[in-house]
Amino acid sequence: MAYDHPFYLLIPAVFGLFAVALGLIAVFERRLLSARWAAVGFMLGSISLVIDGVRTLGQLDWPLWFAAMSHFAAMLALIAGFLARGKQRVPAATVAITLAGAILLMPYVPWQQPLGVRSAAMQAVGAGMIFSALSAIGPQHRVTQIDKVVFFVTFCAGLTYLIRMVLATINLVLHPGSALAEVFGPMLMMFHITGAITGMIVGLVLMLSIGHDMLRLKIDESETDPLTGLGNRRKLDRLIADDDDNGQIGAVIMIDLDRFKSINDRYGHDAGDEVLRKVGARLAGVLGPFGAVCRIGGEEFVALLGQPSAEATGSLAIAARAAIAGLSFDGPASGVRTTASVGFCLVAPDIGLREALKRADQAVYAAKADGRDRVVGSIATKGLQVLKAVA
Repeated sequence: MAYDHPFYLLIPAVFGLFAVALGLIAVFERRLLSARWAAVGFMLGSISLVIDGVRTLGQLDWPLWFAAMSHFAAMLALIAGFLARGKQRVPAATVAITLAGAILLMPYVPWQQPLGVRSAAMQAVGAGMIFSALSAIGPQHRVTQIDKVVFFVTFCAGLTYLIRMVLATINLVLHPGSALAEVFGPMLMMFHITGAITGMIVGLVLMLSIGHDMLRLKIDESETDPLTGLGNRRKLDRLIADDDDNGQIGAVIMIDLDRFKSINDRYGHDAGDEVLRKVGARLAGVLGPFGAVCRIGGEEFVALLGQPSAEATGSLAIAARAAIAGLSFDGPASGVRTTASVGFCLVAPDIGLREALKRADQAVYAAKADGRDRVVGSIATKGLQVLKAVA
């Protein structure tokens, strides 16, 4: 065996526990692809350490190569796990570096490297894999605190490989030839210790990030209207509360389908549900890119537009009305024609979001009183806020 110290048995056991814990999470929450990749990564990492522990020390052979390849595969899976949180794929450059490392480190080939050179090359491949993936992980670290931690830990893991590559290279320069075996044993021990610490930190961060994602999924479920996939009243209330702190919402558009009760009465509730689904999908397409769209009642919808889109509120309200009027349906709802009364109001220094919601609602009532299928805005004119039909 290469190592008989209990430390070399403890590391794969810990990695195996991480694999089991993450695997259980993946079983109970199948939507978390990151947990599956992480479980695979730690299982491969454990296998790599076991192979490395039973091989013949100092011999360049296939067990040594398989230990290195399972190590690289584990890293690739862990990188995939981090990236899966943002629905991203492993960059092609990372995969290319991994394959290049597999070919470079093969035994019994013309380009076979001595043990010391091989160790430095392996650390270089590890650093290259991680740093090439940072470009994909990078955009995520600006979202939440846990994403910042993920980015920082990934960067530090890459830095660890880079430092070990430099140390291995210095070792080659200072202890060439016969002295290599005597000094390389302690260095390998140091590499294993730092690798174990890095792996455990990565495991803990993965567990924390996956736990955060599970909580986020549950929150999203509680804030999603199951029929349309839009936000529900709970999400609207949260967005309103959040805006009290950041003031990012610039305008409100309210949409109320006209004579929706008659659709249910004449065509049945299945037809009514189909209408709501299609209206929700159309509003998500028209207004979704500019803010959050929620269904807050049977046939009532609200869009909260961000500050940059506030100036286009009138045009977007008109587009929403036209999109609903242009819908066609199949099946039980094939004879339905939909229209909507739309009201809007811009948020201003003297009109907070809650007040804008009230005024947009008043604009909807004005649109209905004006004959329905209208767009009415609560617009500031000469210092007064008036209801004005715009379409």
